[in-house]
Amino acid sequence: MTQHFKALISLFILHSTCTIALGFVETEKSRQLGLEDFRRTEEYYQECLSIKSLVILGAYKADCYTNYHHFNSDASRYYEGKGGKSWIEMSAFNLWHPGAKSTTYKDYELVAKMMNSYDLVAALELLPSVGRDYEHNQRVRKFVDETPAVIAELEERYSQSPRENIAERLERLRSDLKVAPTLYRLPDYLVLLNELRKLDPSWALILAPSGEAADEGFVQEIVGFFYRGRSVRPKVNEHCERFKKKRHGISFACYPKLTNSWLGKSAREVFSRRPFLGSFESGDFDFTLITSHIVFRAPADEGGMERVLMPSFGVKDYLELGPGANSRNYARLAEMKIITEIMERLRAESNEKDVIFLGDTNLEYNNEQWSKILESFPGGELFVDGPTTLTMPLQLSDGSFTNGVASDYDHIIMDTTETNECLKSNGQLSPRIGNFLQGNLKKLIHKRYLYRKPGVLEADPLAEQKRANLLSKFREKLEKRLTIKRNKVVVDDLEIEDTMREFDERVFLSQLTSDNYYRFYKEVISDHFPIYFSCKR
Repeated sequence: MTQHFKALISLFILHSTCTIALGFVETEKSRQLGLEDFRRTEEYYQECLSIKSLVILGAYKADCYTNYHHFNSDASRYYEGKGGKSWIEMSAFNLWHPGAKSTTYKDYELVAKMMNSYDLVAALELLPSVGRDYEHNQRVRKFVDETPAVIAELEERYSQSPRENIAERLERLRSDLKVAPTLYRLPDYLVLLNELRKLDPSWALILAPSGEAADEGFVQEIVGFFYRGRSVRPKVNEHCERFKKKRHGISFACYPKLTNSWLGKSAREVFSRRPFLGSFESGDFDFTLITSHIVFRAPADEGGMERVLMPSFGVKDYLELGPGANSRNYARLAEMKIITEIMERLRAESNEKDVIFLGDTNLEYNNEQWSKILESFPGGELFVDGPTTLTMPLQLSDGSFTNGVASDYDHIIMDTTETNECLKSNGQLSPRIGNFLQGNLKKLIHKRYLYRKPGVLEADPLAEQKRANLLSKFREKLEKRLTIKRNKVVVDDLEIEDTMREFDERVFLSQLTSDNYYRFYKEVISDHFPIYFSCKR
């Protein structure tokens, strides 16, 4: 832990102590969460700086702050104002953990082509560098930081006693030091951004300042806003500006303040992953978006139910909520209840009345509790009632066909009396689902990855060469991968055979089984479909 970080932690503890002295209600759990939020924000800030200095360099402008990270941050230079098209498309897309070992085979070129249909995407389930990539990046960072001193020491020794072994080591270290920065592996949200920028260089990303998880043992997820700078640009958010701190950037985005001093209650411990908000403008239309991936599992710890239900619904047990609430979903209901309260609070205190929620709620459209949740955001309506998640099997146990779809978890909430820019000529919002099992994207996926005969659980002999070519290209990519071991740049040959076998099984051979009939769509895109709607500029 650096001295700088220790000093920051001390300041945070002092702030917490002062907060208690001032009489604000704060539990031990919320103080622990606050300290953990602070620690993670600092870690992600340092990772952003590493990415900026080692990889991005001058490719595009990147800003690292503690309220958000901004990649291609001068994309507003492309902004066309009221020029160009008269409508923008806004979307929410759960991208299913890009960068995790379980999503190694995601095709970012295809994902980017899909997202390029929109102008602003609330992206969920993004990840920082994790697992072996994280460990690799730590070694790269350490090698880049420490090797110059090692070289200087060896040069001094060589000047006093020239020896061949010292000269050889110096040559190897100098060569490896030139290569090492290029080995830093980008988080996959930036791999996706790079693919988007190939299609339109004005694509940019405002990313939440830290990842969060339902439990410390779970992967930390990040959310963010991909936006097309040509048609959308960030705008100062009044809430973020009100609580601006040192090392914050322009107040485009932030986590909302979940304290008694703003919300009238301490609500941090309700959330496993806090919602993230940002403001944007496009032509004459300006708006605030709030996005979140709502928790799926209920708290397992003793007292967890009361901890999340009291601040949200004022009850201790989900049984008091009535129909629609159960032991599995009460934490989801609690998070959404506080989010609608946040939306109303933002609208009440701000000149900005267009406040829109876009995200994965893990709640079905027909849940009876939605009416109670929406009471906290008067005028707010829930949209999207069709299936937004992918399922793997061809058929259910009763023999009925799944058509590859399952639950309707992804939704939009807005007050269309305020946000009438998003209404069609018939006075209705027209939300849609980007089902990639249909249409042109399906054709693109099939052209590249379909291995079975259409509608039959048999391999297509005509697709064997396609499969072989993709496997060969993937192996070539893995065999060229380098890493740092024992202070040397070496080939990273770990798990190549296992990775190749999994690629074949999950992307190609799974297509020949009824239980995993639709799996390859998940492997190359996601297990969710994007939802989207249009708004007049």
